[in-house]
Amino acid sequence: MLKDLIGALILLLIALGYYYLTSDISQSALADEIGAAGLPVVYATLLAATALTLAAKKIIGWRFMRVNGEHPINDLQGTSGKLLRATGMLAIGIAYVAAVTFIGYLISLAAMIALVAHYQGEQINWRLARMAIGGAVAFWIFFDLLLGIDMPSGFWPRLWGG
Repeated sequence: MLKDLIGALILLLIALGYYYLTSDISQSALADEIGAAGLPVVYATLLAATALTLAAKKIIGWRFMRVNGEHPINDLQGTSGKLLRATGMLAIGIAYVAAVTFIGYLISLAAMIALVAHYQGEQINWRLARMAIGGAVAFWIFFDLLLGIDMPSGFWPRLWGG
């Protein structure tokens, strides 16, 4: 557990360092609504939130194990199993990057969310479909509508003459 907390602390320090190093980016007269300084702030905030979430998860999990005397079950024991698991996640990410411009952001992101959730043990059912579609729509709303970053539409507009 200690190494996970140290990892979370290092991640938090990286987020703070990244924020510090990018905080002096000047605003240009040609900048859009977010500007050159906006995206690094979002990245640093998300990185810090990830670090804090990882630390909280480890502390809560450790506390639960102490109270109930339970031990976590790892379905892939050993280094080779963890490497295989990480390789599978990397393959899903590579497939997403390769497909997003052709298939489009919403569909490829929903497929990636569903694949990752299923790969991590989630059953294929309507709940998973709702989660994948809802997540993709939420990310699209955030990036496309709120931040004004155009996401790839894929081949769909050409089918309808767009």
